[in-house]
Amino acid sequence: MPERYFQHTFSNGLTLLAEKMPGMQSAAMTLLVSAGSASDPVDRSGAATVLSDLVLRGAGKRDNKQLTDYLDGLGLQRSASVGVYHTRFGCAALAGKVLEGLPTYADIVRRPMLPDAGFESARDLALQALAGIDDEPRQKLLIKLREWHFPSPYGRSSMGQKEHLEKLTPELCKADFNLRYHAKDSILAVAGNVDFDELRRIVETHFGDWNGKPTEPIREMPPPGRHHHEQQKSEQTHIGIAYPSLPETDKDYYVIRTAIEVLSGGMSGRLFTEIREKRALVYNVSAGYSSLKGLGSIIGYAGTSNDRAQATLDCFIAEIHRLSKGVTPEELDRSKTGLKASTIMQGESTSGRSGAIAHDYFMRGRIRTLEEIKSAIDAVTVEQVNAFLKANEPGPFTIVTVGPKELKIPD
Repeated sequence: MPERYFQHTFSNGLTLLAEKMPGMQSAAMTLLVSAGSASDPVDRSGAATVLSDLVLRGAGKRDNKQLTDYLDGLGLQRSASVGVYHTRFGCAALAGKVLEGLPTYADIVRRPMLPDAGFESARDLALQALAGIDDEPRQKLLIKLREWHFPSPYGRSSMGQKEHLEKLTPELCKADFNLRYHAKDSILAVAGNVDFDELRRIVETHFGDWNGKPTEPIREMPPPGRHHHEQQKSEQTHIGIAYPSLPETDKDYYVIRTAIEVLSGGMSGRLFTEIREKRALVYNVSAGYSSLKGLGSIIGYAGTSNDRAQATLDCFIAEIHRLSKGVTPEELDRSKTGLKASTIMQGESTSGRSGAIAHDYFMRGRIRTLEEIKSAIDAVTVEQVNAFLKANEPGPFTIVTVGPKELKIPD
C-alpha cells in the first residue's frame, strides 16, 4: 500500500486507518462502532439512535456542558448518526485539534456518563423526529421502501418505532451500551495532514485496552413482501422502486455504476430527460446504487401529482427495462465523467475521505486509492456495459407508494 495510506488492527479488534493529505491543514475523523439499527433489540428499534445521543451527554470527567464546551473549544465540527451496521461519530478541524480530541472520543465510546437526567431528552428528540415523518412523505416513502426491499433487520429504520422508543429506560440503554459499544469490528479512520506514528500512539494509548468482546450475530429474515401502499391524504403521490444488483465487491461493480449513471446522472440522465422533460410527469425523479455488505440494490424515487402517478410508475419501469437494451458511447462517456468528478470532489475533502476509507475497509477489508477508483471507471467499455445489461434483466421489483390512491403494478 502506498505511503499515503496506513492500516493497523489492534489486538482488541479495533482497526485504525489513515490517509495522509499533505496539502491540507485540516483533518477529519470517522469512528464506526458496531451499534447500528440492524443490531437493535427486536422489540426496541431506535435504541441505537437514543444511545448515540445519550453517550454525548457527558463522558469521562466532563458533564454534558463541560464536554460540549471542550469540543467546541477545539473547533471541532461534529456529527453523529446511526446507520444499518454502525453508529458513526465524526469530527473535522485543524489537524492538531482532531488529534487532541481523540482521547475525549475515547471517553465518549468507552466511559460515557449516560445520565438518567439526559435520557428523557434523548428519547423525546427521537420521538419528535419520528413524528415528523408524516410531514416528509418522501422520507416516509424511502423508509418504507428499504423496509419492504431489504432482508430484516437490514431494512429497519434507525428512527425506530413509537411503541419501541416508549419502552426504553435508562437501565435498558446502559445494558445496551455494555452489549454493543466495544472495540471488536470498530473502525477509526483519519484523513488529513497527520503523522501516522503520532496517530497510532494516541489511539493505542486511549483505545488500545478498550473491551474487545465479539459482536453478537444478527438473525436475518426475508422482507415482508414486494408491493406496499401507504395511504396518505396528499396532493402528491410518492413512488419508490427497488431491485437487486451486484455487491460492491463484484468484478462488474463499476460496470453497473456507470450504467445507472446513464439512467440517472443529473439532467442528462434518461429518467430526467424522458419522464420529466419530455412528458412533464414528475417534479423529481432519480435512481442510484445502494449497498449493504454483500448485497447491492438499485433504489429509485419519483414524486408526482396524483393524476399522473400511474403514468409515472409505468414510464419509470419502462425506462429501467429500456436500459437493458444498451447505452451509447456518448452516454457512457458522460456517465464516466460524472462519476470521476464526484470521486475527485470527495478526494478534496478530509471528511469525505475519512468516511470513504472507513466504508471501504468495512465493505472490502482494504482501502481503495482515488487513483484505483478513477482507473477502474476509465477501464469500463461500452461493450462491457451492454453485454452486462443484456445478460442481467432488472428485477424482481419492490414497489412502494405513498399517497391517496393505490396504483396498478405493471406486469
